[in-house]
Amino acid sequence: MAAAASAARHGVQVALIDERTTFGGQIFKRLGPGFHLADPADLGNDYSRGAQLIEGIDHRLITLFNETLVLTIEGSTVITSHPRFGVRNFSFNNLIVAPGAYDRPVVFPGWTLPGVMTAGAVQTLVKTQQISPGRKILFAGSGPLALAFSAQLIKLGAPVYKVLESAPFPSPLSLARLALNVGGNLDLAADALRYQSILLKNRIPFLYRRIILKAEGDGRVESVTYGKVDRNWNLIPGSEVSESVDTLCIGYGFFPSHELLRLVDCSFSYDENKGGFTVDKDRWGQSSIEGIFAVGDGTGVTGSYSAVAQGSVAGLRIAHLQGKLSESDLERAARPFHRELAARNSFQKALNKVYSIKPGIYRLADKDTVICRCENIKKSEIDPIVESTDDLSVIKSYCRAGMGLCQGRNCQRQIAAMISEKHGKDLSEINFATPRFPVKPVEIGLIADPSIQEEKYFIT
Repeated sequence: MAAAASAARHGVQVALIDERTTFGGQIFKRLGPGFHLADPADLGNDYSRGAQLIEGIDHRLITLFNETLVLTIEGSTVITSHPRFGVRNFSFNNLIVAPGAYDRPVVFPGWTLPGVMTAGAVQTLVKTQQISPGRKILFAGSGPLALAFSAQLIKLGAPVYKVLESAPFPSPLSLARLALNVGGNLDLAADALRYQSILLKNRIPFLYRRIILKAEGDGRVESVTYGKVDRNWNLIPGSEVSESVDTLCIGYGFFPSHELLRLVDCSFSYDENKGGFTVDKDRWGQSSIEGIFAVGDGTGVTGSYSAVAQGSVAGLRIAHLQGKLSESDLERAARPFHRELAARNSFQKALNKVYSIKPGIYRLADKDTVICRCENIKKSEIDPIVESTDDLSVIKSYCRAGMGLCQGRNCQRQIAAMISEKHGKDLSEINFATPRFPVKPVEIGLIADPSIQEEKYFIT
């Protein structure tokens, strides 16, 4: 939305494609149909920030296409599907890909039980449907997300009773680094203080150096076990604690949704704390593929404030490329956004040193744990294949792990970690399985060609 508004304000014709029914994504999600919002302040600062962005795309040069799923990119054409209008092709001179991110899956015994939910799923239920998923919610996660989401859920009325943070309590040196980089991030610091006050006011225990070990229950989660961890998030034996809950909320950050960018063969680097593989791009958001820009958490997770600034910069750059802005005007208009990005990135680096993801998060599964939930493939079925290969695509072919509806989003990183441990390779050396069209599931009738009649291939 920021990219579209930025480009349109300088005279660029824009098509804005979004797969959701309403604009705003996950962070700025709107209320569901049938709800009336008496006071927007009740839903916090993110709701009002989202409203401003949505107002910005109400522009004569922006054509909005919601409920439109991008299936693939071929050359200078984006191919999409819509539930009513079918397949549409969009030709472009420049393309900005802002695919967002999804909750990091954490694989442990019982993670597929009903009642075990990601932070994003719980937030959606509570925020847009005003429904609490349970009466006793345990939140387990790490980083700013553990503080922010648990506080947001409490404020919205969800009964969070305890929060587990896998990282240790920040050291004086870590706090000093954060303080030195707080300039330009006072809004984030104020948010953190507000979230902390919510937890304190509601007397919510916040335990450091704890990780979730398993969830148990008959048909849904009824109890969870967690324990203390060392510096690499490995369990300290004898520290296990079991408690009764009816909902377990998992919030260990996000993975970028970079399938489209992999499909067009953009170059990537690796940063576990930004979600793994991150898109290589210049300061304007230009990827390694000419004409294709990549912005937001789908290119490497850095948060919504940074995403808005990245989008604004990319929109300005495209306005310049299309002759709407001179070089000097471009630099002048982009300067405050580049300044903001520098401040955000410095603060993010300081945060990552405090809350870096450790390898123990990939060591929670036992042999009977389902790794690929779509195809119901257990760790014991994948282990023998990992013994013989370090290629994710080969593993996928042998046992179908990664072939389900999520197309590997839930299991590929876990399998990559199994390969890493077995073959002594760094996670950055293990590429994902080959991306395929369509990048997300779509009804076959929307993309099939009914004019082709090949009866010999079908048995009736």
